[in-house]
Amino acid sequence: MRKKVSSFKLQVTSLKLFIVFLASCILHLASCPAFASEETPFEEFPIPTPLSSPTDIAVDRSGIVWVLEYAANKIGRLDPSKNIFEEFEITTTKSETTDMTIDKDNNLWFTEQEGNQIGKFNTRALKFEEFDLPVPESNPASISLDSKGNVWFVEWNRNKITKFTPSNKKFKSYDIPTPMSQSSGIVCDSGGNIWFVEKGGNKIGMLNQESGKFKEYEIKPAMSMPIGTVLDSKGNVWFCRLKDKKLVRLNPATGEFKDFPIPGTKGAQRLAIDKGGNIWLALRYENKIVKFDPDSEFFTEYNITTKDSQPLAIVADVKGNVWFTMMSGNKIGKLNLSKIESISKKSDLKVKLKPPEEILKK
Repeated sequence: MRKKVSSFKLQVTSLKLFIVFLASCILHLASCPAFASEETPFEEFPIPTPLSSPTDIAVDRSGIVWVLEYAANKIGRLDPSKNIFEEFEITTTKSETTDMTIDKDNNLWFTEQEGNQIGKFNTRALKFEEFDLPVPESNPASISLDSKGNVWFVEWNRNKITKFTPSNKKFKSYDIPTPMSQSSGIVCDSGGNIWFVEKGGNKIGMLNQESGKFKEYEIKPAMSMPIGTVLDSKGNVWFCRLKDKKLVRLNPATGEFKDFPIPGTKGAQRLAIDKGGNIWLALRYENKIVKFDPDSEFFTEYNITTKDSQPLAIVADVKGNVWFTMMSGNKIGKLNLSKIESISKKSDLKVKLKPPEEILKK
């Protein structure tokens, strides 16, 4: 006689199968790109924690992509070769971590605005270490490393540039000459000079760490809201002016500024430079990644696949690929440059070239 199976057991079995199926979908989502196609040079990798607010990104020498998750209070690790995404909880809760950099040993260094600390994440041991700033409520932000491994950052509330020496765990601060400078975008050049933009001071600042003296370059027009800083191999300083939506180059040797109108109407807040010297911009409200070739002075625009993704932080890896965070899309994006040439004539790439104004006027 055939044994009867109760409807309750069938329901339980069905529920178990559904749970297994759902779990497999979730694992698949976390381990595979959300979008990758032979028809587009863009790839997208979802961040496991929803609404994580990815504010900064870095790529180490092994090709591992690291991302700061401001709202989630985590550091994310993406292995693109295996499509695996991991997350690590920052030790201090509500640390408000916004900026990071990476040293020669692939350790991450980051600022904790609310935690009032400098953090270090050992990417091999997967362990955190935090260092309290001497003065409370300093509001550390923007961070970089010099060639000796010293950590440099801005103390926003104290209007200082500060050095942290990991070997002896000591801090040394330097007063920025311009009061209420609202400095950010700190970078170190090969000679040990520290460069930064002064949004409140409307200047480019440079600290010579050997002498401890500052030099400032006044920007025109007034209140141009400079933001972001990268250095090229010729020693030029690049930044953006938010007020009139320009990419600007400063030649420190001559003090000469030259600006280039950024495509679109909203401007750029972050920029990066690749190994070939090209400048890359994340146009958050235009939903584009833009390349600027300093030799030809041409801009090339690439429309991001996901609508209203709001790209923010941006970096180029050693292979020349461009990685960026999507604030609204809650993803990491990749612009695979090796694919661009083969599909550049296809309509879905939507590449636009913008020549410099000097050519347009002729």
